[in-house]
Amino acid sequence: MKTLKRILLGFVVIILVASGLWFGRFKVEDISAHKKISDINSYMKTVEDIKISDNVNVVAIGEAAHGCKDFQELKLSVLKKMVKDYDFRAFALEADYGECATINRYIQGGDGDIESIVKTFSFPIYRTKQMEELISWMREYNSTASEGKKLRFYGFDMQNPETSYEFLKSYCTSKGLTSAEEFDKNLDCIEKGEISVESAKAVIDFVTGLKEKIGDIDVANSDDRDAVFELNTVRQSMETFTKSDESYYTLRDSDMAGNIEAVLDIEKKIGSGKLVIAAHDGHIAKIGNGYTSMGAVLSNDLKDAYYSIGTDFWKVTDNIKVLEKKKRSIQSFISADPLAAQARFAKDKQYLLDFSDIKEGSSLYSLINSPLRMGSVGEGYTWMMRIVQSSYRPKAMPSGLYDAMIFVYEGSPIEIIN
Repeated sequence: MKTLKRILLGFVVIILVASGLWFGRFKVEDISAHKKISDINSYMKTVEDIKISDNVNVVAIGEAAHGCKDFQELKLSVLKKMVKDYDFRAFALEADYGECATINRYIQGGDGDIESIVKTFSFPIYRTKQMEELISWMREYNSTASEGKKLRFYGFDMQNPETSYEFLKSYCTSKGLTSAEEFDKNLDCIEKGEISVESAKAVIDFVTGLKEKIGDIDVANSDDRDAVFELNTVRQSMETFTKSDESYYTLRDSDMAGNIEAVLDIEKKIGSGKLVIAAHDGHIAKIGNGYTSMGAVLSNDLKDAYYSIGTDFWKVTDNIKVLEKKKRSIQSFISADPLAAQARFAKDKQYLLDFSDIKEGSSLYSLINSPLRMGSVGEGYTWMMRIVQSSYRPKAMPSGLYDAMIFVYEGSPIEIIN
């Protein structure tokens, strides 16, 4: 019996020591990353200091955590800068095209109130005061802008095809493309959220046929433009069920990149041909983390016309969905990013770093060209993240992912409007 107790005690000691070493390793990383970088102050800038070349026509602003209000505020700050100084006329969000088309109609002077409009978003992370401010600013800007200078709001995701149901039904039946009964019969599975491989294939055939009936359109006609685009995103959504041989992440990011390029083509015909896009850092990065990211596709297709601004935090208190549960939670994370740690020395504890400014041979140049821990929190929390901390602070080389980054020392959670 004494021998068994000694063995058990030995196992407990080993587990405690191993746990201490495991978690201690991350603590050491935190302490090491918090040191002052000697030449950082001379490179610190603000959003107002952003400079892009004349050939850039897509500027991407990321967010290291979906549920952080500071990153949502940056969307409007970057959009204002691009509109004011570089004649950008369109904004596109990581949200479904259908719901964003509804929001765009409001921005163009349509009926409604901002409290109701912001609830159009399927993702709760966008039902916030910060998104109300962005939409309201665009609507107010348009109220005094000439027709050729008005701003437009787009979505480039396809995860919530039900948001296109009512508009597409109204458009297709009014144009005599199908009957209400036929439309409901073919797309009822989307409305009910009961999609199988077989029903997805049937939807693809049906919407492809509707798109062929519409034929060529004048993209200046917003209803025609929205109908064709929404039929396309419904098809893309269904293909996530039928293309089982492809990675969901690669397929989704490839489709989002294609949608952004389609929006850019539209803007070249009816706007200034320039577009601000906003999505999670992982999507806008020029190199994907284990898959081909949207940013990798855009960087390959658009070359240096694509300008990517990543973000990071030292500490973030995040409003995040708890996986497999119908609730949200407030959780805090530390990135261990030495560049984000420097934000404590910046005005308002936030700064922008343009990688093209940094002199070769400097300590900062070495850092941005080395793998660093960086924060990356998506829309899903599990207690395992506390054990596997690398799940939300992966290592990557900043200059390989982005052209510039904005660092926030301490981010606060969004408040969702119910």
